[in-house]
Amino acid sequence: MKQLPFFFFLVFLFATPASADGALPDDFDLMIETDMKRWHAPGLGLAIVKDGKTILAKGYGVKSFKTNAPVDERTVFQAGSTTKAFASMALAMLIDEGKVAWDDPIIKHIPEFRMGNRYVQDSITIRDALRHSSGVAQISNINMFLGESLPTAWEMMADIGQQASFRNNWDYNNTTFGLSGLVVEKVTGQDFHEFVRDRILTPLGMDDTLMLDDEVRNAGNRAEAHQYFDGKDYEIGYPYIEFSQSAGMMNSTPSDMANWIEFLLAGGVWNGERLVSESLINEMMSPQILLEPASIYPAAASYSHNYYAYGLAWFAHDYKGHKVAMHTGSINGMSAIVGLIPDENIGVYVFINSDHIEYRHALMYKVFDFLLGNPEEDWSQKLYAVYHPEAAASDAAPETHPDVSPEALAGTYALSGSFPLIIKQDGVSLIASLGTGKVELQKQADNAYLVIDPDTAHIPSQNVLGIELDSDGKVTGVRLSGLNFKREE
Repeated sequence: MKQLPFFFFLVFLFATPASADGALPDDFDLMIETDMKRWHAPGLGLAIVKDGKTILAKGYGVKSFKTNAPVDERTVFQAGSTTKAFASMALAMLIDEGKVAWDDPIIKHIPEFRMGNRYVQDSITIRDALRHSSGVAQISNINMFLGESLPTAWEMMADIGQQASFRNNWDYNNTTFGLSGLVVEKVTGQDFHEFVRDRILTPLGMDDTLMLDDEVRNAGNRAEAHQYFDGKDYEIGYPYIEFSQSAGMMNSTPSDMANWIEFLLAGGVWNGERLVSESLINEMMSPQILLEPASIYPAAASYSHNYYAYGLAWFAHDYKGHKVAMHTGSINGMSAIVGLIPDENIGVYVFINSDHIEYRHALMYKVFDFLLGNPEEDWSQKLYAVYHPEAAASDAAPETHPDVSPEALAGTYALSGSFPLIIKQDGVSLIASLGTGKVELQKQADNAYLVIDPDTAHIPSQNVLGIELDSDGKVTGVRLSGLNFKREE
């Protein structure tokens, strides 16, 4: 995902009183609308729950800069990894039925599963998958996106080794996490999305939550994806990621997520009926592996913690004397966050239809403070400075690039454990193919090859192909999207 620079900065101060009674301040909407301009958020969906009731489910801004159609409480956004918790919830329901256990080895339910390290293969449990403690090399995570297929990424794991000791580190990995959904399918005989719809979405009345790409394509009330770059907003293609399955395939709305939060804060009871054990929800949100917040989110590092950890598809940490369970969701053109303070019966969900708009953190903390009755703190101003430090002047010489012809660059390049990178000429264009994706390599006057993604070709590219030469000037390797490939002879 491209990291986009931001140059626009305004400071607004609000004298908004905090409240512990569930009431939001009179200028709450104005605050959000002003902050959205500061952070370049086209549209925002917000759900807030307090004491078992939804006190706000609302849309702000627009679904698309092209149409200016307004966001409302039933507008569909891509929810990304905030929905990993639906996988742990599905498994918790099966634990209640005695069909699985957190500490079941995955191979017990998926005997055909193979990993490069035999000990890890035979020992990795459902708990390990949900808390990201496998230690397997990160290329396994990347393969899911390159191939747009979890089954393909799982097959490739047989040839992938460890980057860290098993259970010794937290390494976020969508491919290993996705095994959670496959366990559900093996145990129940249902597709993961069918089980979630039958056992969670339908009972909770989450009728606008969509899991399949075709459903999302046909959604009439859907937010479009955006990126902000160099002072301008761009609309990009919607991120269809059904292929991610339990790792993040869900698309939802403020109203539906309000129901989800109410259900979680009620300890697994909905309309008087218990759907899952409260103890299992508590275990999901309890620390499983300790983390260093500065290595996870700059927002998390902006205040002191007594602990910061990951649970079973939830981050778990403290905030001003209260336990918080939260998770973000990030995918091309979409940002989201969910945050709960269970002991105060407070929940917040934020959708934003643009890339990595970290106002999501600021708004979550702001709502927490309002509902906890904490002294006012301008989280938007504080975190904007964290995520947008002023660019320091640099006297560094401009980067130079070797003069390599398209013919010399063409060829096949290998990366152990992943897909081959194939560069070849297609008419007048030089095309690089990797997994299911293709990009054009455009040579510039300074000899750099710009990487042009056809889906975002209307956005000025700053992504340059890295080229490695030997002493004879022959191309021996390239670097694309942060991955180093070696030329095959």
